[in-house]
Amino acid sequence: MKRFLTLCLCCIVWITSAPVVPAKAQAVTQKSSELKGVWISYLEFSNGGVEKMTKSQFKTYINKVFDQCKAMKLNTVFVQIRPSGDAFYPSKYFPWSNYCSGKQGKSPGYDPTAYMVSAAHKRGLAFYAWLNPYRVSAVSSDINKLSPDNQARKWRKSKDASVRRNVLTYDNKLYFNPSKAAVRKLIVNGVKEVVKKYKVDGIVFDDYFYPNLGSNYQKKFDYIEYSQYQKNCKKQKKTAKSIVQWRREQVNMLLKNVKTAAKSINKKVRFGVSPEGNISNLISNHSHYCDVKNWMKTNTYMDFICPQLYWSKTNPVSPYNGVLEQWIKLKKTKNIKLYVALAAYKAGCTKKEAKSLSPSDLRWNTSSTNLKEQVLMGRKSGQVSGYVFYRYDNLVSSKAKKERYHLMTVL
Repeated sequence: MKRFLTLCLCCIVWITSAPVVPAKAQAVTQKSSELKGVWISYLEFSNGGVEKMTKSQFKTYINKVFDQCKAMKLNTVFVQIRPSGDAFYPSKYFPWSNYCSGKQGKSPGYDPTAYMVSAAHKRGLAFYAWLNPYRVSAVSSDINKLSPDNQARKWRKSKDASVRRNVLTYDNKLYFNPSKAAVRKLIVNGVKEVVKKYKVDGIVFDDYFYPNLGSNYQKKFDYIEYSQYQKNCKKQKKTAKSIVQWRREQVNMLLKNVKTAAKSINKKVRFGVSPEGNISNLISNHSHYCDVKNWMKTNTYMDFICPQLYWSKTNPVSPYNGVLEQWIKLKKTKNIKLYVALAAYKAGCTKKEAKSLSPSDLRWNTSSTNLKEQVLMGRKSGQVSGYVFYRYDNLVSSKAKKERYHLMTVL
């Protein structure tokens, strides 16, 4: 969700008492099973100074967060416990996150995830573990900045050229190579570890899949692996898929394997993906390679999908109601739940901030009922099963006070 972080650097405002709920809350139709969630990202941990906290201080911090979620009538937290090939828990596969202890690979001396799962359930909140599958580093391509026990660093230090390609550098960032079986195995094992260790209610991947490779996409990133695939097809006298089809297949294999693995441990755990909201970008030839049309007509890959519809209803390029309708039309099986991620980070933005959005979206400055209206539009469709607000610190901020007030009339 990096492209949405510019407006998200506001300070966290902790509200120690429950927000005031309007005396005459609007009567709306909603299912008792409706998911009402919030994203809690690594940035909340960073801005909150978790890496400097003792275990006791961390518990106090999380208790405030989850109490506030309950006060806002939410029932689910989507907590990022693996942002960049690292972990907020003791793992066999990934190093400790620097957001836990200040240094990647260093233990904070306690298990943050274990406490968060317990604290959420104590309050009746469902806990979805938010994981980033492919990102290794979004700030540097220097492999030596990773901890020595990071699998990505070990692979890149290998004497075997093929093994070194398990981790790719692109645009000064590091990625696990989606086309490598060893990478898929690592990610699947990581999911299995989480489901085994913790009573999570769900697993969710965010929108980091293939990066935007530009017009020369056929000759970048994992093109070497694709070339080998073409050679193998030729030897076997088979017709090779196009590189676009092949890349989508790499993502599809991972999602299928993850869902199968998670269900093998706990049949009740739910797996889903939160892709960006623009469908044309997802199915383009040069980026993402998310086969959403296929995902939403079968039960093979996931239990739910949560597109990020971060626009107002008057957005000149992607009006909320129009994009929502596109997603509803994609849904072909009742077993795939459609949730919608909504932009709490835009709530209460200034006119200058609204103009700076791409494209400019002035209604986030002129109206304080965007989130409320978006929830009601989803309910009216009868096809949306829940809403997840991005992100927590924005939703409780003073800037979002008016939006939050109106939103709570329908939560």
